[in-house]
Amino acid sequence: MTGPTVLVVDDEVGMRDTMVAILELHGYQVSSAPDGDTALRAVLTTPFDVVVMDIKMPGRDGVSVLRDIGSPPPRVILMTAYALEEQLRSAVANAFAVLHKPFETRRMLSLVAGAAKAAR
Repeated sequence: MTGPTVLVVDDEVGMRDTMVAILELHGYQVSSAPDGDTALRAVLTTPFDVVVMDIKMPGRDGVSVLRDIGSPPPRVILMTAYALEEQLRSAVANAFAVLHKPFETRRMLSLVAGAAKAAR
């Protein structure tokens, strides 16, 4: 049996590559995307169990991608280094969780595991 599928979306190459490596070491099948448009195309063509996505990215942000993901949606964990502004609060209500940067690896792994379990 293969591990859950995860899409990591972040415009910061170092963050994206580090998360991919950590998740792969823990048995996940991981793909990545550098921006929201690429992420949306990936989600619409490939069934992912979990999407871990930065909120603030150039172009299409994580909140707009979350709004445009079809049904059935994967479980989405949004990441942010910023305090959630009031207008984002209702938008992220559809997310599985919000992960604040910087974060501990075990916190990220715990959220991904929970989201993957909920997706299956």
